[in-house]
Amino acid sequence: MERLRAGRREDKPPAVVLGGVGGALSVTRSLSRHGVRVYALADRLSLVRASRHCAQFVDLGSDEDIQDRWLEWLETGPRGAVVLPVGDDGLELVARHRPALESMGYIPIDGDGDLMLGLLDKQRTHEVALAAGIPAPATMPASDADADAVAARIGFPCALKPVHSHLFSRHFRVKLFVADDPAQFVEILSRTDALGIEMVATEIVRGSDDRHHQLYAYIDRRGKPLCALTLRKVRQYPIHFGLGTYFVTDRNPEVMEVGLRFCGEIGLRGLANVEFKRDSRDGNLKLIECNYRFTALNELVRVAGLDLAVMTYDYLTGRQVPPVPEYRAGARFWRPIEDARAVRDYRRAGELDYGRLLTSLLYRKKHYFFDWGDPGPTFFSFWKKVKNRSRALFGKVASRA
Repeated sequence: MERLRAGRREDKPPAVVLGGVGGALSVTRSLSRHGVRVYALADRLSLVRASRHCAQFVDLGSDEDIQDRWLEWLETGPRGAVVLPVGDDGLELVARHRPALESMGYIPIDGDGDLMLGLLDKQRTHEVALAAGIPAPATMPASDADADAVAARIGFPCALKPVHSHLFSRHFRVKLFVADDPAQFVEILSRTDALGIEMVATEIVRGSDDRHHQLYAYIDRRGKPLCALTLRKVRQYPIHFGLGTYFVTDRNPEVMEVGLRFCGEIGLRGLANVEFKRDSRDGNLKLIECNYRFTALNELVRVAGLDLAVMTYDYLTGRQVPPVPEYRAGARFWRPIEDARAVRDYRRAGELDYGRLLTSLLYRKKHYFFDWGDPGPTFFSFWKKVKNRSRALFGKVASRA
């Protein structure tokens, strides 16, 4: 059996997964089960390093020079490999260095470099959406001299978002900041400006957290969707402006139509993840962002019946992409520890009753990284939590001594 597996792997080009966050583990598991040898380039804390499906893990850190180190490694890496980004640094690398990657024999994901870079920029993303006729929140560049202009055009409270999320995340553990007034606006910008991080001020789309909707799709080189799926966020942590902790797939014709129309209008090819929020003031879907890569919800999409990693790999390597079966609505994705914190805060805010909570917990849910056949990442995650908790406790004891 092992020889047969080895033979199948030798028949297929390897894959290089760039980045260890989000969907890296899901992508690695899918491709390995498909007979593909997977190399993962990430940092030492990435869960994918503990997966038996990762043929080689390379710890290259995660600071601002990471793209240069990835390129240096790729110069002597596995020729003919498919290059798959699961984070914005990986996407930026592909966008800026596609000719170099192709000259070295790699097969990068499909996509136009300028469009990739544009969608990494929050300001340009909203401009692209509005030009395509897709509603988006009012957005403008932020600077400490713009508080009055922001008050006049957007109003307070407003959200302050990084132009480039991957640069922002190296310094802050939140997705964005909320400025309640001009003084707070200036104070926040003084912190981000000191770090050289560009920010945009954007209107806060009104409505509860469960009004967030997403489209996942793969658009072929002719502009035809090979597959498409919609899903909805149920809860997130921190509440209102955090990362999703509970999602469910659904069949939302409006999200499907608007999402695919957005992709068509901007000429997107390849992977697409388009996120909207339905504004409670007018009922319209407002574009939040578009990810041109694999994301943390790749595993939910796979469980629902669309294996985007395998489909992307087969399409890029010229293999036959079989017809996609109807995906399953009602598949659920869960981050239990973070969701427990979210439930606590929703309850305190009076935004979650016991009926809705119990109903959501009764369904079978897919944990975002647990897998019976690949327990290593679960043990690694547990070890990290115990280690961090121990350090915190010892720190408190030492400070009291």
